[in-house]
Amino acid sequence: MQKPRKIIVRFFALLFAMFGSSACRSGETAVQRGDQFWADSNYTAALAEYRLAAGRGAGDEETMARVAHAYALTGQLERAREEYSNLLKRAPELVDQAVFDYLTLAKSAAARSDRFGLARAVEAALELRPGIDAGQWAPALARHYAVAGDADRALEYFERALAVVSDAAAPNLLFEVATLHERQGDCGEAMSYLRSYLARLPYGDSANDARFRIGSCAFELGKRARDQGNLEQALEHFGTVIDFGSPANLQDQAWFERGEALLAAGRRPEALEAFRR
Repeated sequence: MQKPRKIIVRFFALLFAMFGSSACRSGETAVQRGDQFWADSNYTAALAEYRLAAGRGAGDEETMARVAHAYALTGQLERAREEYSNLLKRAPELVDQAVFDYLTLAKSAAARSDRFGLARAVEAALELRPGIDAGQWAPALARHYAVAGDADRALEYFERALAVVSDAAAPNLLFEVATLHERQGDCGEAMSYLRSYLARLPYGDSANDARFRIGSCAFELGKRARDQGNLEQALEHFGTVIDFGSPANLQDQAWFERGEALLAAGRRPEALEAFRR
């Protein structure tokens, strides 16, 4: 994609070059008044004039581009998206300007911690340029999609985030990824991320919670493996519950389940020791 400054220069050159001379010949027009407001940074008034011009039948690409860009600059993403959708059918060479406007809106949304607005703006940009790198916003986008219930997209952005965040920020992201996997019923993946979290912050604020979640997941996986006749896996998972010592209320049951699995495997002395424990 072209550099933003070059895009803007070309964009306004296109807007004013073709329209300026005809406006002067016919006197002051809505577009001309809009341009004057624009020059004074009164973008809301400029938008009103551009819309007026479009409503009067000035449906040329230059006027449409003014309307779309003004919607974006005044923070109206959905209206800008609608205008650009119509404009790009007639002037596809302005696609980079649309993408630049969407990314500008994304930056503004990120600055005010508006995750929904950020996601919508990035989605609009990606629709036109799928290869755009949104890595700088990956953590916020991941959290947005996690809350929105789009687990697949959330996990995709969490993985991108882990590739770009600092070492200090990585543990919290690992914990969030683990929690999302756990909510999806994927205890195995959740445990691997929780272990990674503990490897980095063994005494962190969420360390006890991480151990509790690992133990809970391991207990469920142990019962599942036992029911499927996979005794070695069951023993491994029940051993994890015992090694982590959490959850505390499952320790006796974990020893008992381990004893049952050992007995079924023909390891009677070890089974008796587990029952004794």
